[in-house]
Amino acid sequence: MERIFYTMELMAGVSNLILAFFLHFSRLPRPVKNHRKLHARTCLEAAYVIIGGLSLAVAFAEGHVNGSLGDLKAFFIQGISPLQVLLLSWAFLLPIYTNERIDRLMGGQLTGALLLLIANTVYYFGFHGQPGTVVAYVLLGIYVMLAAFCVALFIKLGGDWEKLHPERVRMMRTRVYPLWIGLGVLTVLSVAVSLFPNLIFQFVFTGMYTLFYFIFALKYHNSMMADAESETKEKPSETTEAAPQPAIIACDEKEDEPQVVKVHVDDYMDKSMKVKYVDIGERLGEWISAKHYLHAGVTIQGLSKSIGVNRTYLSNYINETYHMNFNTWMNRLRIDEAKRRIVESPTGSLAEIAEEVGFADLAHFSKQFKLLEGMSPSVYRKNIREMNEMSEINEMVM
Repeated sequence: MERIFYTMELMAGVSNLILAFFLHFSRLPRPVKNHRKLHARTCLEAAYVIIGGLSLAVAFAEGHVNGSLGDLKAFFIQGISPLQVLLLSWAFLLPIYTNERIDRLMGGQLTGALLLLIANTVYYFGFHGQPGTVVAYVLLGIYVMLAAFCVALFIKLGGDWEKLHPERVRMMRTRVYPLWIGLGVLTVLSVAVSLFPNLIFQFVFTGMYTLFYFIFALKYHNSMMADAESETKEKPSETTEAAPQPAIIACDEKEDEPQVVKVHVDDYMDKSMKVKYVDIGERLGEWISAKHYLHAGVTIQGLSKSIGVNRTYLSNYINETYHMNFNTWMNRLRIDEAKRRIVESPTGSLAEIAEEVGFADLAHFSKQFKLLEGMSPSVYRKNIREMNEMSEINEMVM
């Protein structure tokens, strides 16, 4: 049985390393400008390299194992699984948010996963620990909490992303959710195998996660390929010289739709800067269209990182194009969105609207609203209600 077990580990290690190379060297139709997507794929590659390398380490541990083979596999599952769950989660989470606070939370979780790996290593190899002890249960409990945090974060961020991209809900349900469900099932099984470190159970679990990792890699790659092809169709060919494009910002002058303000870069730039500013305008236009400014905690550093633009160029572009600094520009976008929502729902809660458009609290929202609009949001809402009532009266009279 042990010989079969080692063979299974060898196959798992080789297959996962092959998948890591496949992900790394697979060519997309054109470079993806969203750097967060590339970072997400890097996280996935790291997960495959780690699981593949350690599977090979277990496979070649035959004849060099102090203690039972089941205990070695229990450490492998309990120590490495938190890091794997984290990296696989990041592969989906990184492309759907732009928030430095979330980045810090995930960085803290990475620290926790690494500390848990170190604790398991010290316990199993330094103190010859075994499954079924109090210490092993404590370490397993921490792993469960880390996994639960990943799930809760995905539910929150995924829900927010779907609200901003209702056209992508079907894609999330057909491509992303099934993989998340599979990851959840695999996590539960890893906990069960850690509680009952039977060699047969571990053998079956190794085969299951090897198959899952294979499907996961192919599905993820296909999703990346489809997104890149969509971007290619939407972008003009790089071989053709594009005419200078205007920068666009929404400056809500109408109740039904934002006014489009066009600022031509020809008027004040040399040719090299025109090219850079047109590129920045395109990337920033996509970001605005996706309404990522509604996320709380957006900073110019986070925005520049998200769209892959130098921070100084981005700051200069915003100042020269919109004639306002970054913070005022962000507040302008959010207040415009808040005005649209007040018009659509004059009886809605101002506190809820403030949170939905990215403000930390109602007080800050009211301050910025009055600063930019010359009146408080409650007065603006009252005016909208009165206008609606007058319209109803006029319709009844006519």
